[in-house]
Amino acid sequence: MQITLEADYAVRCLVYLKDHRDGVCVLGDISKGTRIPSAFLSKILQKMIKRGLVKSAKGKNGGFALAKDPNRISVYNIMQAVCCSDTVMKLVCSKTKEPCSFLKTCKIHVVWEDLGKIIKMILESRKLSQL
Repeated sequence: MQITLEADYAVRCLVYLKDHRDGVCVLGDISKGTRIPSAFLSKILQKMIKRGLVKSAKGKNGGFALAKDPNRISVYNIMQAVCCSDTVMKLVCSKTKEPCSFLKTCKIHVVWEDLGKIIKMILESRKLSQL
């Protein structure tokens, strides 16, 4: 299984926010604490805000914080937020990274679909509070 760097960063970012729930966290501190470049982190946080996982406050005492209880946020929710789609996994050719052209005739396709369902189930069952 291969996940995107953005998905990995998103999970790390929310784990950081969970671990620092006593207040709001500024971008620079999150970036330093997670080793995520601040420009990339800013884009990830905007997606998290749009999906209702993170809230932000502007001004002198502004920053970022979780918008939900960590028990209500799954790893799948986080990955889904940065993928901006209903699925976090796509069947693509391992060589070209394009959608597989054999999906309709491939004899093993059903195995990959079943594997995807199992992975989704595991990602949905793992809550941010457990990380």
